[in-house]
Amino acid sequence: MKSKVAIILLVMFNMLSTQAQECLQNALNRYDYSDAIHIIDSLMATDKADSVGLALHKARCLKKLYRAEEAAETIAEVLHVDQFNVELMAELAECHMQAGNTEEAFNLYSLLSGMQSDNVYFKICQARILYREKQYRESIMVCKAIISQDSIPDILSLTADAYKNLGAADSALVYYDHVLRMKPYHVRTLSKKADILLSAKQYMPVIDMSREYLKNDPENMTMLPIYGLALHLQGSYTLSIEQFEHLLELGDESYAAHYYLGLNHYMMDNWPRAIPEFEKAYQIDSSDVILVYQLANAMSHRVITKGMESGNMELNPESERLYAKALDMLKPNPAMMHNIYGSMAMARHRIEEYKEAIKYYELSYRYNPINISALSSIGYCYERMKDYKKALEYYEEYLKRGKPGSSGYKFVEESIAYVKQELFMEE
Repeated sequence: MKSKVAIILLVMFNMLSTQAQECLQNALNRYDYSDAIHIIDSLMATDKADSVGLALHKARCLKKLYRAEEAAETIAEVLHVDQFNVELMAELAECHMQAGNTEEAFNLYSLLSGMQSDNVYFKICQARILYREKQYRESIMVCKAIISQDSIPDILSLTADAYKNLGAADSALVYYDHVLRMKPYHVRTLSKKADILLSAKQYMPVIDMSREYLKNDPENMTMLPIYGLALHLQGSYTLSIEQFEHLLELGDESYAAHYYLGLNHYMMDNWPRAIPEFEKAYQIDSSDVILVYQLANAMSHRVITKGMESGNMELNPESERLYAKALDMLKPNPAMMHNIYGSMAMARHRIEEYKEAIKYYELSYRYNPINISALSSIGYCYERMKDYKKALEYYEEYLKRGKPGSSGYKFVEESIAYVKQELFMEE
């Protein structure tokens, strides 16, 4: 009788479990991950045998809802059951990545890579984390290990990017070229290669590869401006104008399109065509001092004539305003300069480089003459250098401006008494 009851209960449990599994699958099919998590929790309470599988399901649902830390906790709770379970470890690493815990993720991927030395995926994860953390040399080493197993274009590109960030342009070009042999019209790689070549003033290779690409895709909004820029830098202003005008026809109203179209005309002294393009660029971004200067200079050729007499001309007021703005933009912010020089002075002061400290205290004071503490600091530096006459000069200047009774004033009075005593001893 007891065995029959046990069998009946087991059958009922299996039926309930099957129903729950069906409900879980339906929730997943509906992308209702919150409902799926509730169902999994109920299954975990009754089905202890499949705790690892259910924990994996729950963690993946939590990740879909960007609850990565909870997902990591869920995996960690069952990892003790099988601490070297590759699936659990990989899932936990992904949870850490989503939560931003890159160090924990990297350690897990390193362990996994050691367990499965031929596994390319774990190496890719390591390389991506190293690159993200700006450990470019280490990232390159891992990427090369991957490439020795499989020439994956994105890993070749990642290697090139790492070399580029290290300033190793030649090595970066080697790997970008490797990508382009596999994917000759890969725009992003062409753009990165062009950036390196343009920085090195190698304009013709960029012109050639851009022209070749545009034969197949003449309206590409990435390669057209690169082609136009390379032509401009090469001095082929008329051809460059054609590219930027084509960009405008295609609907590109960007700062760069208007600026370089205007700049090409500017370089050809074609002021009437340069001015409107510069003005459109200025409307988009007026913070570029070079543009402000160039627009002012172009407008200065649009003089205003007063009356019919020759020589009766005056400067375009808008040009004058823009020249003044350019000068104002070049002026440093006095408060910021005061803070920077003051900090530099104190840094030198702390390591007893008094001569250098004096230089920066003087610059700091120049930008903020109200802050007279710089005078006492300069005096103190001279005192430490045993240049008592100079020290006295700055201390006395401080007393002329300082507030009697203040702590700074009392300090300077005491310092003057000491300096005068030392000067007396020198006589």
